[in-house]
Amino acid sequence: MDEQTGRRTKIKAQKAVIYFTIAIVPLFIFFIVLGSIAEGTEGGAIQRIVEWLTTYILPWIYLYWFIKLVRKMK
Repeated sequence: MDEQTGRRTKIKAQKAVIYFTIAIVPLFIFFIVLGSIAEGTEGGAIQRIVEWLTTYILPWIYLYWFIKLVRKMK
């Protein structure tokens, strides 16, 4: 029973990480777009968001899933 409880806790923690990752990206986009609208420069906001996401956020997401894949293959 103790082993099952540990597994459930681990699964809940993994789901929390996934949900947090999914939630942070739209929030970031939302804040950048709102900031750009307030400044009056809506045109470059989407381009900057995509550049920032591909430079900083997406590599960490890919690394996370790659590590999970490698651990599963062992």
